[in-house]
Order: sequence, then C-alpha cells, then structure tokens
Amino acid sequence: MPLSIWLGMEDCLQVITERRPRAVLDAGIGFGLWGHLLRQYLDVWAGRIRPEQWKTRIDGIEIDPSRVQPHSQHLYSHIFIGDIRNLVPQLASENTYDVILFGDVLEHLPKEDALALLRTATHLAADLVVVRLPLGDGWRKEGRELPDHHRSQWSLDDFVGHPATIRLYDYFGNPYVLLYIEARVQGKPFAGDVLADMERRLEKIEEGLLRIMEADHANRDPVS
Repeated sequence: MPLSIWLGMEDCLQVITERRPRAVLDAGIGFGLWGHLLRQYLDVWAGRIRPEQWKTRIDGIEIDPSRVQPHSQHLYSHIFIGDIRNLVPQLASENTYDVILFGDVLEHLPKEDALALLRTATHLAADLVVVRLPLGDGWRKEGRELPDHHRSQWSLDDFVGHPATIRLYDYFGNPYVLLYIEARVQGKPFAGDVLADMERRLEKIEEGLLRIMEADHANRDPVS
C-alpha cells in the first residue's frame, strides 16, 4: 500500500522543515503525501504559492510508474522511476540533497540492501537522513501488491553506530519509529567509523597488555 502511517507525521515534518532544506529527496513517494506536505511548508508557507515561485527542489523516486498521480507530478520538482537502491546513490551523487527521506520504505527491501543504502545515504546527504519504519514482528508481511511486501524486520539495534535521534510510537501494540540521522560532514568521521576505529585501538591495547603479561610471567623465577 503506497501510503505512510500517520504516527509521528507532525514530528517528522517539523524535523525536516526546521532545517530549511533547499533540496529534498523522497525515496519512495507512493501516493505523494510528503511531496504535498513539504511543498506546502517549505514554499507555500513562505508565500510562494505558484509553481514558478517555488525555490525548494523536492525530488521523488517511485518504483511503480502507475502509482504516480497527477498531483505528485505537479508538486514534485522531478519524479524518477526505478529502484531506490540504484537511484538514491546515483541522484545523491549528482545533486546536493540536504535531506534524504525514507518514509515507510526500507522494510520493503532485504535487510542487507537496506542497511547498505542507509549508510550510503548518510554519506551523500548534506544535512539529514530521515527514516520512518515499523519495528518488530507484529506487522503484516504481505501487501496488496508485490512492491508492498515486507522483506525485512527491524529493531533499534539495526541503527547502532548511526548518530540518530529516535522517537518511538505505538500502533495498536506494535512499535513504530522515526529516526533522523545526522549526515556525514565532509572531513568529519562518521560515527560508525569512529566506533570501529576505537574498537581496533582497544584490541591493540589489549594485545599489547597480554604480551607484556606473558613476557613478565616468562621472566619470573619459578617458585620453589
């Protein structure tokens, strides 16, 4: 179903609009909800009502061209048809997007593909990566159409290493999350890289201490 759940919608909109992005990439537009909301509060709210006045670039990706509605074609700057696993890296390499939005979409990918895409997005976005996602095993597995099937199940542990702010919601006993992840700034190490480097350093320290202890033990005179 090409819709986004209503939980956390206001929070998500606030997070994005407060950053005043000049360009947003909506990875998986579905019915075009986020194109509508972002256009309203990033342009129309500022008095730029007509399309020729709009200053914010809002691009979208949709895997199924039959789902692209006329209102989406009007509200988005550009709509690209294809797989987000290919198009997000391509478009974000060719254009500067302050915000990349994954709204109820990562669960429709295999977990390894989704995690790789998320990591790529955090390196390519200029400011923020926003994720809206169901958590746990209480959600349906099959959708009405093939693109709507859930192909991965998620928990908060999947986001360890990302510098994320997390907001949790409850949908009839099922957890749902909004995450916004600070993008990697040029020249500034990504949090996951920092943690990995710290682990390597700790391993080397532990190895060095172990060698010292072994050498000290070997040099001691045997106790008579």
